[in-house]
Amino acid sequence: MVKTFSTKMDARVVRLLDEFCKNHHLKKSSLVEEIIKEGIRQREETMMLAESIRLGLGQEREGNLYTSGEVEDLVFGKKKAR
Repeated sequence: MVKTFSTKMDARVVRLLDEFCKNHHLKKSSLVEEIIKEGIRQREETMMLAESIRLGLGQEREGNLYTSGEVEDLVFGKKKAR
């Protein structure tokens, strides 16, 4: 199923899109779809990273983080030789 999406764009943006598609022999609708999908993917990735940082900062404030020595003990079973 295909739905129609309508939005207003600045005339300069439309001209740039027209020129780009003409120069590279691309279909505008396909290019816009690809750009939107990539933008959504990047936004989702950014939001996930921000949430991870927020959780980490909360854990740091609460003192729920391991020290580097504790991580080495957990991962390697003993501290690495120095």
